Amino acid sequence: MTEVPAWSSRDQVLLMGGTIYSPASPFATAMLVDDGRVAWVGEDSAAHAYRDSAVAVVDLQGRLVTPGFVDAHVHATSTGLALTGLDLSGTSSLAEALDLVSARARRLRGGVILGHGWDETRWPEGRAPSRSELDRATWGSVAYLSRIDVHSALASSALLAMVPGIEALPGYSTDGPVSREAHHSVRETALASIPAAQRQEAQRAMRDHAARLGIVALHEMAGPTISGEHDLVEVLALARHEPGALVVGYWGQLAEDGGIERARELGALGAAGDLFADGAIGSRTACLCDPYADDPSTSGAGYLDASRVAEHVVAATEAGMQAGFHVIGDEATRSVIAGFVDAAGRVGVESVRSAGHRLEHAEMLDDDAIAVMARLGIVASMQPMFDGLWGGPGGMYERRLGSRRANSMNRIADLIGAGVLVAFGSDAPVTPLGPWAAVAAAVHHSVPQQRVSARAAFSAHTRAGWRSAGEPGTGVLSPGAPAHYVVWTVDEVIVQAPDERVAAWSTDPRSGTPGLPVLGGDAPLPQCERTVVAGRVVHDSGVLA
Repeated sequence: MTEVPAWSSRDQVLLMGGTIYSPASPFATAMLVDDGRVAWVGEDSAAHAYRDSAVAVVDLQGRLVTPGFVDAHVHATSTGLALTGLDLSGTSSLAEALDLVSARARRLRGGVILGHGWDETRWPEGRAPSRSELDRATWGSVAYLSRIDVHSALASSALLAMVPGIEALPGYSTDGPVSREAHHSVRETALASIPAAQRQEAQRAMRDHAARLGIVALHEMAGPTISGEHDLVEVLALARHEPGALVVGYWGQLAEDGGIERARELGALGAAGDLFADGAIGSRTACLCDPYADDPSTSGAGYLDASRVAEHVVAATEAGMQAGFHVIGDEATRSVIAGFVDAAGRVGVESVRSAGHRLEHAEMLDDDAIAVMARLGIVASMQPMFDGLWGGPGGMYERRLGSRRANSMNRIADLIGAGVLVAFGSDAPVTPLGPWAAVAAAVHHSVPQQRVSARAAFSAHTRAGWRSAGEPGTGVLSPGAPAHYVVWTVDEVIVQAPDERVAAWSTDPRSGTPGLPVLGGDAPLPQCERTVVAGRVVHDSGVLA
């Protein structure tokens, strides 16, 4: 669980004249915050009793107040480096990407080049740069440029020369991107070259950016080959000592390698997160039952079998710690689910349920897998923007998998309908931080049967993030709950449904259901005016008195 930060506010603040998104009082227009917690929620007519005792009275001027967002899957330093460094996510061609790399190399004058976000499926060339093209663009510098899914990367010859035995590792390419174990080693070497001061600058930039988007808590997915021990320790310490989004840490290392003990020593909540069962669809490293449609020579790469999954789940359960795995492909999912079933048979279903284990991404689930997740209380930590970016006709999923498999990806509605706890995140820097965009992507899923209501999607990106971290009472604006909230400027607030057939009654206030902003179409996303964590303002646009 997250600790109450030393910097939390003890002041009593009264908010009036707005719309408060609260299950405790669906018609609330006012809220009192005291000692870092919600003390009262109600209507303006009753709020005047608190005016004299409040240190500050905030006139919301009709704005919406909601619980703050939780991003249930991020990589803080990598996201910060993308924000402050070389961002290739907006490039429209291979040539443009190489031009940006070359310009960066000239500015750094021999320094290490770190970049992220290229996606060859969006380029007219339809391919990644060759090693020789990258070396020319970097002028021989050390360069690491992760693909958008961070499961393969471009590495310059100078960087590869720093990794002993790289040629013998699975996923090594003589002239193209590296993937699998070769990528893990290259990434580890590249990130180890970053000075501590630069890492901390990136972490601060990421938490500041999160606050400006209304994010009050982050689940950091660390691991030995992802970011390293020092990185996790630093980002957790930063969250304890400096105002901003709270951070829950996860350490992705198997119990057989000492992962349970190391996670506890590092201050992580679980030996979970990006503990890789396979790779990603875009890099063709997600482990599939059948070959990729656009490359029948491969079915991806699986890193864990059912027996190793079971051993890890048993060890974590007995240690009272969350276990969890990164899993995307259907074959990898079968192994992970079989491992959970085996573990439950050994330690008992209720023991597994009480631990609240997690699956990250969980993109290719069949009905049997969903049923097991519901029975064993396994959390689905999902990223709606994966579908927003890569789903739909002609999207990356369809090109890689074919239409049949593409249409069975990211079964958000089926999971929620089965009673599985679904928590939303971004996997930043894979997709940008942007919780309202993620909520909209879930509401307007490319597969109509997987669309959910705005209320369900909002809950998945707020309260479910806290529940998945063992804090069920957080993420709502009810008396006694921590005061993690955001003030938004919105055009219109309605009670939304995912189906236009029932939208006609959705604006009726008699429903007693708190409203949310209109999402999708031409409607602008809500504008974050103030973000408050534990009663303390961590972002303020300046429009509120």
